Formats: sequence, C-alpha cells, structure tokens
Amino acid sequence: MQRIKHAGHGAILLSILVAATIGLNAGCAGPPPRLFPIVPLCTQDTPSGGTDRVYDTNGDGKPDYHERLSSDGIITTIGYDTNGDGEIDEEIDIAAIPEKEHRHLILVLDSIPFAMVQEAWFQGRLRFFGPPTRVVSTFPVMTDLALAELFNISPTPGIESEYFDGQQLSNGYLVYANKGNAPWHDYVDWRLEPIMHASAYLSPQAWYDHELRIVQDTFNASTRDKFTAYFVGTSAIGARIGRTGHHMGLVRLDRFCQELMHKTRGRVRFTLLSDHGHNMAISQRVPLSDVLRQLSYRTSRTLEKPYDVVVPEFGMVTCAAIHTDTPDTVARDVVSIEGIELSAYLDARHDEVVVLSRDGRARISHSSSGLRYQPEFGDPLAMLPILDKLAQAGSIDPQGFADDHALFQATVDHAYPDAVYRLWRAFHGLVVNTPQILVSVQDGYHCGSPTQSSLIRLTAAHGNLRPMSSLGFAMTMAGQLPPAIRMANLGKALQDMGVPLNRKISGENTPPHAQPQTSRH
Repeated sequence: MQRIKHAGHGAILLSILVAATIGLNAGCAGPPPRLFPIVPLCTQDTPSGGTDRVYDTNGDGKPDYHERLSSDGIITTIGYDTNGDGEIDEEIDIAAIPEKEHRHLILVLDSIPFAMVQEAWFQGRLRFFGPPTRVVSTFPVMTDLALAELFNISPTPGIESEYFDGQQLSNGYLVYANKGNAPWHDYVDWRLEPIMHASAYLSPQAWYDHELRIVQDTFNASTRDKFTAYFVGTSAIGARIGRTGHHMGLVRLDRFCQELMHKTRGRVRFTLLSDHGHNMAISQRVPLSDVLRQLSYRTSRTLEKPYDVVVPEFGMVTCAAIHTDTPDTVARDVVSIEGIELSAYLDARHDEVVVLSRDGRARISHSSSGLRYQPEFGDPLAMLPILDKLAQAGSIDPQGFADDHALFQATVDHAYPDAVYRLWRAFHGLVVNTPQILVSVQDGYHCGSPTQSSLIRLTAAHGNLRPMSSLGFAMTMAGQLPPAIRMANLGKALQDMGVPLNRKISGENTPPHAQPQTSRH
C-alpha cells in the first residue's frame, strides 16, 4: 500500500469524486481492530492509595487480567491469571522491562485537539501516560507544515498542495497525489492510500477502525524496534461528527493501547501526538476571491498588474494565503471582510511582519535578544497586558525585545497561542514559496474550495491562530514532556527521552504494505 499525505481535510475532492463514481462505501473498509473491554469487571482500592482495575479479556465472565494504577493514576503494573483460578499468576512491572525487550509504537493522529485529550485523561482514560502536553502547531495550522517542523525538515514548498511559485499556481490535486508538499512522508512507516481518504470522510468511523486494525496487525506481526503510523481517520471523525466524533475516536484509541499492552505483555512503549487541533465549529465559506474581485482587485494565476492577486483556494481551512505585489493595501482591505479576523504581511524593507485586525496594526521584528511586538494603533494580538507583565519581570530588554522562552510561557494560554513567534516563523523559512499575505479566519468560517464546500458539511476545521485549532497534544511512555512545547521542538524533546522518532524510512525497513516514496527550522 502506498503511503499518502494528508494536507488538511479539505484536500479530498478528487478522491471523493472517484469514490462516488465507483461506489466506495463503508463496506470496503477492512475489519475493525480487536479492542480491550470498554469497562472493567470491578475496581478495587489498593493499600498504597492506587487502584486495581480487573477485566475479563476472553469473554467467559471471569476475571483474568488486571491493571494496577499508582496513587497518581498511572498504570504501572499489569497482571495475568494464566490458569483460570481467579488469582494473578504473572505480574509485570511495566517500567522494569529492559529496553531491549520493548518496542516503540508512535502514532501521529491528525487534528485531535489538546482540550479533548486533557478531558479524556482527567476522566481516567489514556493512563499509560502522565497528563498530556500542549503542542503549539505552526501558523498556518496545516498538517504538512506541522509535521515538517516535527521531523525538522522544513521548509515545505507551499502552505498546502496548491501554491503559487512566483510564476504559476500549481495544480493542487496533482501535487497532492504525488506527495509534492509533504517531505515528512519519508519519516512515517504507514498511512492510508489517497483514494481511501475519500472513504474515510464519507464513513469516518469504519475507516478509522480500518486504520487501527492495520497498525495493530502490522505491529503484532513485526519484530522491529520502532513503528510510526499516521492516521487521517481522526481528522475525518472530527470534521464530520465534531466533538462526539473526537470523543469516540479517543475512547477507541485508549482501548487499542490497552489491547496491545495486554497482547505484548507490557512490551510496547506508546508515543501519541497530533499535528494540530480542531475548532469544533460548523462553518460557512468565505468567498475570498469573489470579494476581492468586488473590491476591484483582479484574481489571476499570475501577477502582472499592481492590482493582481493570486489566491489558492484548495482545501477547507480557517486560514488563507494571498500573493500580491501590494501586500500592505490588500492586507488592509482583506481584514474587513466578514469572517476574516487577522491578516499579516512581511514588510520586506524592514524585515518586519505587520499584523492587522479591524481596529489595530502592529509590527513584529527580530533580534538576537528575541522578538518585539510594537503596536502602531490598537492591539491586534491583545498582547499589551502580557508585555507589561514581562517588562515588570525583566524579560524585555530596553529595545523592547522579549526573551523567547518567557514570551512562549506567557502566551501559550493566550487567545492567540505563541502568535508573535508563529507569525514571524510563517514568513521566515516555514515554506519555500511564502505568500505575501497570510490570513487567520474566525471560527465559524472557512476559506478554500467552493466545490469542496458544497460537498462537505464541516463540523470542525483548522488553520487559524485560535487555541482549538492551534493546540495539538503529545504524550509518551518514555517520560513526562513539559506542559507546553512548540511543534518545532517536540521532535528533539522526544528523541532526548529515547523515542526513536526522527528516522527516515528506508526500503529494507518498510512493511510490505507501505512501500517507500522518494522525496530547518
């Protein structure tokens, strides 16, 4: 099976049309995974302040397996009744298993928002891990950009598969089909074929189960020390079913992990992460090109006149890219369009990013001391109260440049998480063909393909600077990550903890159903 990129849930029109033509449906998905029981037979408190969860894993109505949770709620020990007498005969301390005896399973799950993983963890699920870490994704919040940062292989050619290279607008579907915007593919062992993305969105539950089963069977049959898989089904469930879909997906993910832990007798080390979040908002399309034409700009596939604009409209996302020779004027006009929250462009003369809201404008500049945010009027990123506190703490130098670590910590819970850094990065090395203008769209709206928008009713989207879109998650059995981290720093943090993440997949190590394809922060 060929590996295939996923460039946001909007980039599936071609597959949907083919799927509709040949009648693909949920019945084409493979069998579901073997999942652990949904509930234990009973729970018991332990003298140390922890809990034993006792299960019937073979369906005979008798207890045969237990999970022991520590006083802080982490599964530390598993036990087996091997002879059916109701007593635990084999007890395994998961942490005591030698490194050479366990294997790493790394799952990259598209579009799962941090808030929902945190909710599931507090409710008692995903307890092979400590509390989830917030992972601040890139801006624009797109899969290709985020995973290129994760694997430290940026830049990608464009924001998504349809991009303008200065001469012409690419054919987004051909780039998509040929993996032309996704260098991260070579770092993942398995992902779904492109034609199946359509089925995943048409029948998301069945195809998410299909992905889980393939990874389960492949991992069980393998002796390799590391396997990395990418799931598009989590994005499909969220995009089509919203909050309920993500909840169902997380419950099945938890049971999937429990089943593999039981099957391998503790010899698996899980690492779970998402590329970004999902805003869980039903949205309507902003007809960006149409409105720009009504404002007297000429939308085109090339830039010839000062009033020409090139607007890639490929997926269905809460961001947009605009190419123009007059970015200051276009950015000023576009931010007043209904559904547009912020616009930003690079003032190349001063190497400053200018960010605009309807009632504000500010400049972002960089020095060896950090980043500086200077409002010209208003406060488009709502940063002034934060900057006052940082100044009082001595984290801003006399020229106004903020210490990067302090700025990150102060803004990770902000209305626009880590926005100053993310906007600077967006115009400095994130992509090869950087748009002159980037747009952050309000939740409840999206930009992109009119045809896709007529085919798909979104119940969740991603792309903008807001928290639900921007914050993915990470958790690993290798140890506890910091409470919050940038996507660009996550890969190294995992490697430092012993997770073998950043390996390029080679042909001799690739499972037979996932043949390899050729292809810094």
